[in-house]
Amino acid sequence: MKDYKYQILMYFTGALLFIGILFLWVFVFTTPFWLIWNCIISTKFGLPTFTFAEAFFVILIVKWLFGTADLKSIKKELQK
Repeated sequence: MKDYKYQILMYFTGALLFIGILFLWVFVFTTPFWLIWNCIISTKFGLPTFTFAEAFFVILIVKWLFGTADLKSIKKELQK
């Protein structure tokens, strides 16, 4: 019975660790864009501010639409 409880504890700890790392990645990925948009761009140009979730999904869509492969090919074309 002791092995079973230990195994459940290890799965639970692993799941919490995964969720924690995921939240940390979202925070590191989104915070710079969110702060620059809300503190500089929206105040200077009178645009609406983003919530943290909106900023995350906007930056996710931008990364998905304009991946790094696209940017590298554009940079090569501009250097010609």
